[in-house]
Amino acid sequence: MKAVRVHQLGLDVPMHLDEVEDARPGPGELLVKLGAAGVNPSDVATRMGTHVHAGGGLPYIPGLEAAGEVVGLGEGVKEFRAGQRVFGRCAGGSYAELVRMDAGTAAVLPEPYSYREGAGITLPFRTAWNALFFKAHAGPGETVLVQGGAGGVGMAAIQLAKLTGCRVFATASSDEKAAFCRDMGADVVINYRTEDFAARCKELTGGRGVEVIVEVSGRENLGKDLDALCVNGRIVVMAAGRGEGAAALPVPALMTKDAQVFGITGVNLVPRMPEYVRRLVPLLRQNRLKIYVDRAFSFADAEAAHALARSGDFLGKIVLVPA
Repeated sequence: MKAVRVHQLGLDVPMHLDEVEDARPGPGELLVKLGAAGVNPSDVATRMGTHVHAGGGLPYIPGLEAAGEVVGLGEGVKEFRAGQRVFGRCAGGSYAELVRMDAGTAAVLPEPYSYREGAGITLPFRTAWNALFFKAHAGPGETVLVQGGAGGVGMAAIQLAKLTGCRVFATASSDEKAAFCRDMGADVVINYRTEDFAARCKELTGGRGVEVIVEVSGRENLGKDLDALCVNGRIVVMAAGRGEGAAALPVPALMTKDAQVFGITGVNLVPRMPEYVRRLVPLLRQNRLKIYVDRAFSFADAEAAHALARSGDFLGKIVLVPA
């Protein structure tokens, strides 16, 4: 099979499109003919060696999520059959013509979602679900601030918070991204390049502050997040951002707000993935979620896909397709 592989860490060393041995499903896994693979900033960070879970062997196949057609079943898998359209978390990489998918966290991809859209479900929506519900316990009537609302997790978090009955603020860096956030359901969008998001959140809430913040740039924003937060509010940090060094945590502000600050990573979510999938799939079956795919790249253009992911100059999701 053809697969994109990283042979050496660092963005100055291009990825290779290699011919490798066909993947085979292990116990509890599906073998899936790839329709599309999700491209995420974490893929780039792992390749750079800066991701929290970087450090595996070389060469390796990048990618954590995919959608495609079941073509094989591993030992013990009884809930799926060949020919089904599925999406889910991949073991051993997703930038390949055949991928291994964990059956315990995979799901049938409902119509009318395409494979490209299916490849944009698993990581963004599981991260947003973890932040909003497993950690922050966001509920109806609360106000949620989604930082970086035009990205994949932002796209997911805006929609899930709105479906829960929350008032949703989002931040974005341009008019185009602001329009995208509104299309996803955001009630208010704050351009963080031209406005002070903390001051705006206080203004919009009558000085009270927001109950929940989903944060994608912890290094840059954590201090101001506390300014935007109400008493007993919750901040969930799901990414460090592009800054250097450690984030400054204003301890007095943390204490004054009786705030809770959570950090999350997908690896620790694995035990709760079946619960998340069970609760998410009905929303997909009802066609209540939008998955916007900005660009689809071929395997041969994987470098361009990573460059775009690193730039942040996209809306929603980026995917790779085999052709």
